[in-house]
Amino acid sequence: MRFKKTQIIALANQKGGCGKTTSSIAIAAAFNQLGYSVAIVDIDPQCNATESFGILPNDLFSQGKLSILDGYIKKRSAIDIQVGFEPERFDNKLFVIPGNKQLGEVGGYLETEALQQIKFERAEIEVDDLRDEHRGRLRSCLDSLRGVHDVVIIDTPPNLGYLMTSALVASDWFIIPVFPSQYDLAGLEELTVTIGKIRKKYNPTLKLAGVLLGNFDKSTKLDSQIYKLLCQKFGEDAVFQTTISRGVRMRELTFTKQTVFEFEGASQQADQFLTLVNEMINRAVKGPESSKALPQIEKVVERVENSEVDMSQLPEFEEQRGVVNG
Repeated sequence: MRFKKTQIIALANQKGGCGKTTSSIAIAAAFNQLGYSVAIVDIDPQCNATESFGILPNDLFSQGKLSILDGYIKKRSAIDIQVGFEPERFDNKLFVIPGNKQLGEVGGYLETEALQQIKFERAEIEVDDLRDEHRGRLRSCLDSLRGVHDVVIIDTPPNLGYLMTSALVASDWFIIPVFPSQYDLAGLEELTVTIGKIRKKYNPTLKLAGVLLGNFDKSTKLDSQIYKLLCQKFGEDAVFQTTISRGVRMRELTFTKQTVFEFEGASQQADQFLTLVNEMINRAVKGPESSKALPQIEKVVERVENSEVDMSQLPEFEEQRGVVNG
């Protein structure tokens, strides 16, 4: 099965340490394993996704090469920024649009540009239009990849600021990665409400692919309770059936600069990410005919806003607190 057109997918959660970068890389690699042409875009100022492929942002800068920062500031197209690998590694079907350590300053830089326009007595409506154009910078940059790659994955920073907003404006879908931790669950309502506002004002076609539970240990009662809690809060159709198991050796990937499919110690997680991507493809391509179609985001947002489920409270939570990997 193939997508009819390029799909841009952001992984979004304002909480750090929830497996966002690990999942972004693994999902991109899983699509690649299935023969899809895929690009991964790193807009996190920490640049972990970029460095995980052995690409050093400082070296790119010193060599005069482009990064996604040039897409935001200089309006360069992603097709001119992307970096490939030797054919034997990803069969010329996986590319990285590398990050830059200065990305955290982009929002402030562009806002200063807007304020300068006010000084020149531009009409307020014109300045608002300029701010909207700023929010769409990433979308304009990534449009050059449509029709070139099958899938584009965006790894986002751990906050709800300008960079995250620009990613959601640019995307067709988003995934919410979460670990079974009280700290991960606490901000999900705020994230969902924010996404509802972005859909209403900037990107009405943005869809939820699903909530992805990682670092999951099916042998613990608490992790199973959290999965059920997520289903109660978001609806069963909004939570991926596939979960990603906890794996100590997954941490070694950052040192080996390999994907989960290149590292023998993570074969279980590799199989799970393949299953996850196949679940995504099945739900998106088959639509209502699939056993579990993509959730209707309007209903998910409404459900979260009106739900009485408390994401910070679980049965026996106090007794099992030590089990949680926060």
